[in-house]
Amino acid sequence: MIRTPTPQDAPALWEIFTESLGYACTEDVIRRQIDALAGSGHCISLVWQDDESGRVGAFIHALHYDTLHNAGGWDVVSLAVAPDLQGQGIGKQLLEALEARVRAGAGTFVRLNSRVERTDAHGFYEHLGYTCDKLQKRFIKQLGDLGGGDAA
Repeated sequence: MIRTPTPQDAPALWEIFTESLGYACTEDVIRRQIDALAGSGHCISLVWQDDESGRVGAFIHALHYDTLHNAGGWDVVSLAVAPDLQGQGIGKQLLEALEARVRAGAGTFVRLNSRVERTDAHGFYEHLGYTCDKLQKRFIKQLGDLGGGDAA
């Protein structure tokens, strides 16, 4: 089942963040962010939950991207599947659920970034119809501790 996350999902999401993505975060930050972002309209967060066991094993999180020069779309900032569940089509289900929401009127495109060394992920995205349209360097300036999370 694909659904929106609840604060009770924080332990499972923390495990996925740390194991699959290597992010340094805490369950408390995840719990607070789930509450803070719920119903904001500027993000879409979804989790995959196993129908039989109830285990939350994957998630996707996208932020609304709107500029003066286009009609707007969504940036996938996190997509991760627990290591033992990878290769079962769960990531595809989450991307398709996000795309369905975007097609229903929330924007005109979905885009994402993937680290250059993640060649398996690149093949996955290309298989689902995503194309690499540019290569770039990312620059970031940390302005303080924003709650213990990774600046995706």
